[in-house]
Amino acid sequence: MAIVFLASGFVAGFFDSVVGGSGVITLPTLLWAGLSPRFALGTNKLAGTAASSISSWTYLRSGHLYWPLLRVMIPFTFVGALLGVQTVLAVNESDIKLVIFVAIVSIALLTLWKKNLGAINRFPGMSVGLSVAAAAIAFALGFYDGFVGPGTGSFLLFIFLSVFRFDFITAAGNGRVLNFTSNVAALLLFAIRGKVLYLLGLPMAAGMMAGAQVGSRFAVRRGVRFIRPLFIGVAIILSIRMAFEAF
Repeated sequence: MAIVFLASGFVAGFFDSVVGGSGVITLPTLLWAGLSPRFALGTNKLAGTAASSISSWTYLRSGHLYWPLLRVMIPFTFVGALLGVQTVLAVNESDIKLVIFVAIVSIALLTLWKKNLGAINRFPGMSVGLSVAAAAIAFALGFYDGFVGPGTGSFLLFIFLSVFRFDFITAAGNGRVLNFTSNVAALLLFAIRGKVLYLLGLPMAAGMMAGAQVGSRFAVRRGVRFIRPLFIGVAIILSIRMAFEAF
């Protein structure tokens, strides 16, 4: 069993460090092991936090982060994730699956259509309006990550590409830092509520940390030509999975 969690964690960590979407691999693995949805979400946050810490550090050392924007978004992401966990512990999350499905399909189609998306950094610079938009986006995605989770990394990458118009590497780095923030917030609350199974989560966390280190280094070295096709592939896989769940 531990080997399965290590292997699935490595693959998930590799993809998550670059384009997100680790929940496509880790959540089904945890549910397959017999965990209830809430325990699966909580245990998944343990593994996700470990992986995003490694990839965030790699991007930080490479210099591919934009801190003026991140300083605005991090606090709202943290609060949003706490509220998301509080909500998922109280209600059924299935009602938003169709919305998620439509959003992910849209991401994949737009990335295929806009061939130059993420090729060049076109960030316009900080402004009051952009800061307000960034705070709202950070809160919403933090809430989603605490509430359900899968696809958050892909959503973040898409937002940094399309709204803020960063290149793929900077977008991936900023997305990893915010995903780490929401993972930490969600993990804290899931742990306090006793919804984390450490015997299963720790082997998966070890695999995800190794995968994240390899994936983030590949991303920094290979650039757009490496990240873009992975992003499209993960978006398509997420779309197919959520189509089955929604319909």
